[in-house]
Amino acid sequence: MVPITLMFVILLGIAAFVVLSQLQKKTIGDYWLESIKQIGGLAAVWGTWSTLIGLFQAFGALEAAKDVIPFPVICGGMKVALITVLYGLAVYCVALFLYIIIKLSRLGSKAA
Repeated sequence: MVPITLMFVILLGIAAFVVLSQLQKKTIGDYWLESIKQIGGLAAVWGTWSTLIGLFQAFGALEAAKDVIPFPVICGGMKVALITVLYGLAVYCVALFLYIIIKLSRLGSKAA
């Protein structure tokens, strides 16, 4: 979760830089705008990857368990394991939203 949070902070920093640059009428490279979308995608992939690694380890522990583990306990663990995917996808949604808003505002300023 820490890497996804760092990606989110970097994402917000880049978005603030782009918006402030637009407000000051400075020209910036398109790579800054594209980096917003790419960092969001990386957060989504990182969350998915983290969940898969966690589930792999959890299923290994379940397989090695000598006792029968109650189904509600397993379901609770699965629910917790999916938090990283949800967090990564939430960061990706914010990134896409910022990308679309900034892209539309850039198109609107070029048309004027």
